[in-house]
Amino acid sequence: MEQGLARYGYAPMIDGIIALLQGNTPEIEIQAFAGTTGWAPYWLPTWGARACLYLWHEDCTEPILAGLGSEYWRVREMCAKVCRYREIGTDELAPLLEDPTPRVRAAAARALGQLGEAEHAAAVQELLKDAEPLVREAAQAALKALAARLERNFD
Repeated sequence: MEQGLARYGYAPMIDGIIALLQGNTPEIEIQAFAGTTGWAPYWLPTWGARACLYLWHEDCTEPILAGLGSEYWRVREMCAKVCRYREIGTDELAPLLEDPTPRVRAAAARALGQLGEAEHAAAVQELLKDAEPLVREAAQAALKALAARLERNFD
């Protein structure tokens, strides 16, 4: 990302990120975003979302939130991680707690642990019964974070 930023500048990189998030090939070379050519179509928006962890503009918000509803689990997972890091999309994250993919449920739980409010606690608590250990661990950590941040007990 640093090399791409140095070579192309901020605005073209943001435009490239938005193109990737929309599943399009950016006008600048894909390697600027640590991607390569010839991969499955879900990698473009996944790389775009990942780039948002390092480079951000408010114009990325809408495509990131749209990515939470992607047909591809890798995109949903990475967009949930970006929501957590960029502190956006609390309400849009809640439905992902019921996602069919464990990694997406875990990412949503972690994000809601950092961003959520008391009304999200019950849905996160349900994940304590999830069949996947990864999801249960994320739910425990999320509830602990919610309790500490909101100064409430969610047992």
